[in-house]
Amino acid sequence: MTNVTPIELIVTCVGSGDAFHSGGRLHSCYHLTWGEAQFLLDCGASSPAGFMRCGIHADQLDVVIVSHLHGDHFGGIPYLLLAGKYLHRRTRPLLCIGPEGLQQRVEQVFNALYPGVLADGLGFAVTYRVLDSAAAVAVQGARISCVPVVHGGGAQAFGIRVEIGGRSVSYSGDTEWTEQLPLLAQGSDLFVCECFSYDQPTPGHLDYVTLLREKERFSTQRLVLSHLGPQLLERADQLELELLYDGARLWL
Repeated sequence: MTNVTPIELIVTCVGSGDAFHSGGRLHSCYHLTWGEAQFLLDCGASSPAGFMRCGIHADQLDVVIVSHLHGDHFGGIPYLLLAGKYLHRRTRPLLCIGPEGLQQRVEQVFNALYPGVLADGLGFAVTYRVLDSAAAVAVQGARISCVPVVHGGGAQAFGIRVEIGGRSVSYSGDTEWTEQLPLLAQGSDLFVCECFSYDQPTPGHLDYVTLLREKERFSTQRLVLSHLGPQLLERADQLELELLYDGARLWL
């Protein structure tokens, strides 16, 4: 049997905040890079500011994977496209993968903010693929899979897993507790899990007390919490579980 040496995968937390930018944190966005490949897990509306703070060259992004169609998770894509056209003169194609309706939602928002720009053409190709929990997506040597999670609002919401070169990153997206979470995290090098509140149940979101109770069920090398709300941040220096912060860089 041939042993495969795992690649070096670098994960940068561009944004670890909730929809309200609690604690001054940016919207959800996580940058994955290995070799020359660059992927995003979510791209919330404030993500472009985070690219600049983190030294990420947005014109070199290959793939954006979106967990669900809320603005703090996909709302940065229109600005990514806008910068590609006018600021970077981008030619590199971009692939966006997400729930059904992602393309329509991105284009609706873009056209509302900058009427006529899409009709004039961006100067680079943007393609869209739909996430399907029954079938993984293979892109640039990476395997992208998903599980349905519980976030309400009538829209699809997914937890995401990216596997590449012997490494794996799992990401909860936004969800309340579901038995899908231990399955999603199983055997991963990193599990980025949302945690909006400390002990206050919130529909569609997780709380710290629940995650602390269930932590032994996550067979991951490293569990980190993100999408942090005000109640949790008030106790940030008292918590056992690791919190992510904007600009954090993790080497796997």
